[in-house]
Amino acid sequence: MFLTILIPAFNEEVNLRTHLPSILEKAALYARDFEVLVVDDGSTDSTAAVVEGFQTRDGRIRLIRHPQNLGPGSGVKTGIREARGDWIIFIPADIAIDLDHLPRYIAAAEHADVVVGLRSDRRDYSLRRKFSSVVYIGLVKLLFAMPQRQFNYVHMYRRAIFEKFDVEYGSVFITAEICIKARDAGFRLTEVEIGYVPREHGEAAGGKPKVIARATRDLFHYWWRWRFSRKKTAGS
Repeated sequence: MFLTILIPAFNEEVNLRTHLPSILEKAALYARDFEVLVVDDGSTDSTAAVVEGFQTRDGRIRLIRHPQNLGPGSGVKTGIREARGDWIIFIPADIAIDLDHLPRYIAAAEHADVVVGLRSDRRDYSLRRKFSSVVYIGLVKLLFAMPQRQFNYVHMYRRAIFEKFDVEYGSVFITAEICIKARDAGFRLTEVEIGYVPREHGEAAGGKPKVIARATRDLFHYWWRWRFSRKKTAGS
């Protein structure tokens, strides 16, 4: 398995400086071949410089930069397009997972095309973010008849699935979009329980009201198209 570890980043210089060494160490331990692909989403701090510093010492690290900030989800979209691995795992700059649980993804990948991580808890979430997360997951499950229990944590994808469908959305809806389209294209999805690690530095963008609003807009936009395409297929 050649694994692309995809890290979208916006103003994450502290987290990357802190966590890139651990990611490299654990990836070397658990993955036979890998690359670390950091997509800098127009950061205004030293995110790019930090990654470039690591890059000069380790050729397995690559950096791609957006000329301007395109928002959460855009880094995943770019990373999928630029990844070289047979498999792609999306890990936030703050890590958010117990890296010693990487083998759970790798083992599950033997019998699946998409591995959906289930976070163990949301201990650092505010009440508003917990509520919005529960509502969002409920909407995806209800509107698209998806049986999975979570859609917005760390996922791993077989890169070949993206030859069958396009990834359209650049918001945090992107992970749910991929799950829905993979399911509809006949690919195998599985879930694994993963230990959640709270963010230590900086502020997570996923809980901001405008980020939630954009994801919700994209969800309903895609659902509107999806339901009519299903009706058209059923009637043909």
